[in-house]
Amino acid sequence: MAAHIFESKYFKNNWGTQEMRDIFDDDRKLQYWLDIEVALADTQAELGIIPKEAAAAIAENGKLELLDMDIYRERLAATGHALVPLLHVLELRCREGLGEFIHFGATTQDILDTAQVLVTRDATRVILRDALRLEKALLGLAEQYQSLPMAGRTHNQQGLPITLGLKFANFAAELRRDIERIKEMPKRCFIIMLHGGAGTMAGFGEQAYPVIEGVAKRLGLIVPPTCWANARDTVAEYLCVLGVLAGSLARMANEIVSLSCSEIAELQEPISKENVGSSTMPHKRNANVCEMTVAQARIVQANVVIGLDSMICEHERDARIWRLDLHNIPESSILVGKMLAAMITVMEGLNVQTANIAKNLDLLGGLLLSEAVMFYLGEKLGKQTAHHLLHDITMITPDDTRTFRQKLLDTPEIRKVLTPEKLEEIMDYSKYLGQSENQVRSTIAFCGEAAKTDAGAV
Repeated sequence: MAAHIFESKYFKNNWGTQEMRDIFDDDRKLQYWLDIEVALADTQAELGIIPKEAAAAIAENGKLELLDMDIYRERLAATGHALVPLLHVLELRCREGLGEFIHFGATTQDILDTAQVLVTRDATRVILRDALRLEKALLGLAEQYQSLPMAGRTHNQQGLPITLGLKFANFAAELRRDIERIKEMPKRCFIIMLHGGAGTMAGFGEQAYPVIEGVAKRLGLIVPPTCWANARDTVAEYLCVLGVLAGSLARMANEIVSLSCSEIAELQEPISKENVGSSTMPHKRNANVCEMTVAQARIVQANVVIGLDSMICEHERDARIWRLDLHNIPESSILVGKMLAAMITVMEGLNVQTANIAKNLDLLGGLLLSEAVMFYLGEKLGKQTAHHLLHDITMITPDDTRTFRQKLLDTPEIRKVLTPEKLEEIMDYSKYLGQSENQVRSTIAFCGEAAKTDAGAV
């Protein structure tokens, strides 16, 4: 029985990718614990704190596949401590008592928190990579459809014509802001913890700073100005960034769900012939991938609350907060990884129904251009007068079957200043798209400029 959906042998791939699950695999985490111990020993040997032979023995044996994990499991069950049994089996592998120098001056949370940083860095690299791929797909769609008019909707009703390209550019611009947030995280979030029992580094003696600097350099991490065992803002920031990114992805997905409904049918996610939308309604073409993405986002955003709550702790160390990380960091990371993979699939294979877009554009018989008419009439009659006239004309009356155009020309005040020829000119959707195309071009340029600093950002 799977305790979590990520572990389900049947459904786990609906909720996460194998790549991201591998990042949070137990063996990978334990190997990072060993890697940190090796880096610590190497640094201390270099500084003359421990014998070089000890560091060599620790490095030689600090590989999970060499250790007796049956003993680890037994001692883990007996002690209830995650790290100490691992140090014990590593010590058993080291010859001539050299294992006595393992974990010299450090405390458990130093190792666990630093390993967590290394794991989240791995996850962030995958997230950034996939966010960039999704951005590329969105920019391609924005450019392809930058001039295609469609109905823009506000309050779930048609409002004004926009271009389909502007919709995709809007998604891309938001995603680029998410990417920039991801790129900003490393300097604050990818920091080492190696400060000892109460954060004073007393266990490392006078060479405390050379030790932490040497280990940080070996691991590619930043040395913070103080211990952060009791300051979990870095964890909260990581979860917040994932929460915002999840919201962006869910907004894209939710829009496709909305625009794929039978009455609109403008955008549809790609599906195979084998796809089944319903067990009883064979015709259903549900936006299953996008619906799942929206559901997953809600879990990621709920974890943000847990991350923020974990910032409130007591004194120099509080196990009640960091144990929350064991749940929300893997869960949010795996979900966001899957959401990105899903939206890449959707956007790279999106089915754009241009015929339905054109049909829906004229669904209201020209009412979508009431603003354009109002501004033209405003120059002749005054803006407020024009608004009042058009409001009266456009209010639905069941027994009036006249078209919007006919109502305009049948209104004496309007007929005096608006000819049929001018009205037809105004009622061209392609001429009332505002700066839609310029915004698409601006977004492409904005993303391109920001992308110059993408390489090596994480």
